[in-house]
Amino acid sequence: MAFDDVLTIRAGRAAYAALKKDGFSPRQVGAMSGAAGGPKWLILSALDRYLFGDWLAQGDASHPIEMVGSSIGAWRFAAACDRVDPVGAINRLESAYLSQRYSERADRNEISGTIRGILDTFLTDDVLDGVLTHPRYHLHVVTVRSRLLTRSESRGVLAAGSAISALGNVVSRRTLNWFFERVVFSRNQGSVQWANDGLSRRTVGLTAANVRDAVYASGNVPLAMRGVVDPPGAPRGIYRDGGIVDYHIDQPLIAPDSDAPIVLMPHFDDKLVPGWFDKGLRWRRPRYAENTLMIGPGPALREHLVAGKVPDRKDFYRYAGQDEARLAAWQQALDAGERMRDAFIEFTQAPDPARYVKPL
Repeated sequence: MAFDDVLTIRAGRAAYAALKKDGFSPRQVGAMSGAAGGPKWLILSALDRYLFGDWLAQGDASHPIEMVGSSIGAWRFAAACDRVDPVGAINRLESAYLSQRYSERADRNEISGTIRGILDTFLTDDVLDGVLTHPRYHLHVVTVRSRLLTRSESRGVLAAGSAISALGNVVSRRTLNWFFERVVFSRNQGSVQWANDGLSRRTVGLTAANVRDAVYASGNVPLAMRGVVDPPGAPRGIYRDGGIVDYHIDQPLIAPDSDAPIVLMPHFDDKLVPGWFDKGLRWRRPRYAENTLMIGPGPALREHLVAGKVPDRKDFYRYAGQDEARLAAWQQALDAGERMRDAFIEFTQAPDPARYVKPL
């Protein structure tokens, strides 16, 4: 099976030019982006273990890699920051994630408690230390601070606010400013390049006092979970899922003249969607991902997945009361992810990797 059938490989113009000129190696990776997507990340678990346990370690230890993630992307990157055993931390995240069980009518309190439990399992002292002190990996956790109607925890009010913001987003992403403020909890403030995309942004230092709240808030799905209130060191308010504004991280992240010119994006999709509410808007294309090299599952890999798609949050409803069936479907994604890892290794060894790349 050809690796380019197993992988979907897409790149922005700058990333493609870098591949064409110098090939592909760890020293070219100046940043990584991690998309929101809940269970979809399971197909990336094996690839993450290889990247952070092996491949990136072959690069120049003197240059930092900015790791920008929203929701599960932030969780993955936090685990990878473990300075002692990143592979073990990723394994703990995977195991805890697979252990999710919910009652038939699970409410926000039950879901929030379960997700907190996953966080507590993998966010060990070694992971926390790495998030704050890793010599190469600098974590940036994307969240949103709620505004207007979305500040409420009343289901009716919050649902109305979310619906209105989704409608406004059809006209322009700038309307999201009325309901959400992008707040990035950053290890090194100012080290990431953000686009002038019309959305407000506030940067807060990532500290020992707020790292748990920040990582948890980044994956805090509105209506399904209760928001995080007043994280230490951040403006007062209710914080929720960063994927609302930065679903697949349509951002430059690195400077145009960077010595490490590629933003590596291990992805579970074959496209890049800017915001959560853009999923059904086919005309809403990425605008700022010139440096991004996206590695996603290809058509041959999807043939090995249930219904030809990666897991998602709807699986909890599809398999309600059938946890073993859900886990069997998720295991197929994990197994497919191993094929994805092996195909990525082949891609890194290709003499002319640019020939396998399509436009992002």
